[in-house]
Amino acid sequence: MEKVYVIGHKNPDTDSICSAYCYAYLKNTIDTSKHYIASRCGNLNSQTRYIFSKLNIEPPVFLKDIYPKVSDVMTKNVYANHLNDPLSTVMKNVKELGIRLTPIVDDNRKYLGIASVFEIAQFFVTEEDSNRPFYTFRLDNFEKTIGGYFLKKGEKDEFLATVMIGAMPFDRFVKRIDEVGPENTVLIVGKRRDIIEYAMNKNTPAIIVTGISNINDFDFDYSKYSGSLFISNCDTAESFRRITLSVPCKSVMGTTHTIKPDDYIDNAKEVMLKENRRGLPVVDENGTLVGIITRSDIIKKPENQIILMDHNELTQAIDGAESAEILEIVDHHRLGTIKTKKPVTFFAKPVGSTCTLVYQQYKINNVAIPTNIAYLLASGILADTVILKSPTATDEDKEALEDLSKIGNFDYIEYGKEIFSSTDSLKNRTASDIINADFKMYTEFGISFGVGQVEVVNIGELKEVKPNLISELENIKTKNNLHLAMLLVTDIITENSILLTTEYKPLEKIIKYKKLDDNSYDLPGVLSRKKQLLPELLRALEDLTNR
Repeated sequence: MEKVYVIGHKNPDTDSICSAYCYAYLKNTIDTSKHYIASRCGNLNSQTRYIFSKLNIEPPVFLKDIYPKVSDVMTKNVYANHLNDPLSTVMKNVKELGIRLTPIVDDNRKYLGIASVFEIAQFFVTEEDSNRPFYTFRLDNFEKTIGGYFLKKGEKDEFLATVMIGAMPFDRFVKRIDEVGPENTVLIVGKRRDIIEYAMNKNTPAIIVTGISNINDFDFDYSKYSGSLFISNCDTAESFRRITLSVPCKSVMGTTHTIKPDDYIDNAKEVMLKENRRGLPVVDENGTLVGIITRSDIIKKPENQIILMDHNELTQAIDGAESAEILEIVDHHRLGTIKTKKPVTFFAKPVGSTCTLVYQQYKINNVAIPTNIAYLLASGILADTVILKSPTATDEDKEALEDLSKIGNFDYIEYGKEIFSSTDSLKNRTASDIINADFKMYTEFGISFGVGQVEVVNIGELKEVKPNLISELENIKTKNNLHLAMLLVTDIITENSILLTTEYKPLEKIIKYKKLDDNSYDLPGVLSRKKQLLPELLRALEDLTNR
């Protein structure tokens, strides 16, 4: 099932988080063809954490970015071989399943190595033809690969040995096996009494006997023989061919870099080309095999599907949004610069909260609103409209709150006071946390600037933390290459704000607000960044460009 991530803006506020959660719930109800995942691309502020904790709801999942990941295209139920499986199983994968690369794992499915046509060729083609090849043999693989049965299993379950066929005169055989070392030899032979008895006396690790149609045909005394006796169903030549395919996969496997599920597809492509591999194993943090990604997977390079909530500008969207397919936008802000590759559903109104729009979507689609969803929607509306005190608040926001409070059986005014009182004191938070909790960046008229906002119930605390806030604004300005950075500190009790800002002389001369000192302005009656502060900033910047 296709996944669609429903996600708000960077540095998400309560409205952004709650609207994403509630809209994902709605979409999963009315569209069962896809899986809608409520997501976020920033940390929860204290107010939002309080709300989700109070309602005992798991917040939206955190996404660092939305760039295509290995997990989006990899084969998950990947076929793998155990390290002790016979090589014949890898060969079978190549021939019958078309698998060019087989991961090798242990009992716990921990990735150990890789087996492909390349490793198999290296295994069978020795650098020195004069060197007799030695193989690791496991008795358990004889029956699986050669076919037949054991008359006796020796003391060694696994051993290193070369292979010799007993098809020569006895004296020549004795000379050859003594040169190699009987203790290092697996013998394949027909019913040659002299050769078999000599090999048993020398305690070769294993003797594979061919041409025995009935167990009674093997009339040898092997009671003192400490090795293994195996009766093959095949002739001598075929038995020799098959025994070389009985070696365990660990003898053949090579090494290659692995990739993680959360790695970017472009990273996997780079590693694959560097190592000239047709695929790479995908492992988790514990080294457990979870999939495989191939060249054909990389060619797919899918676009993640997203729905943008509470914003419509790429500068505010999750990293990688430009590479994703935007299906819908639900927002209550001014139109920004975002472009889409295909037509999208765009639901926007000049209301005080995106949660109000989500509430209306429930009504439009005739979907009943559960109690916990009613609380979340109300939370977003109350937070964004400052309990309907903000000039952004509309009759539609109020109507939504009245209906939601009936569904959830709560007083929305008292609930609004409760969620605002949950916000930490300015003195108990770091300057970075205060500013970045709700910080948005804009570029207008050739000027790049950022504006954060924080609501407080006691603006008197600002004096004590102001120097740290100014210093952090300077850091943010430098880090993001902005012309200026600002923080709107709003007192929801007195319904006034103070604007802290880094220095920008051209703007100081034409902005209409009263200057308190080099880094602050008095904004009486200003509660809304969107509807009150931002329009004034844009007016002033436009004025600058026309001078």
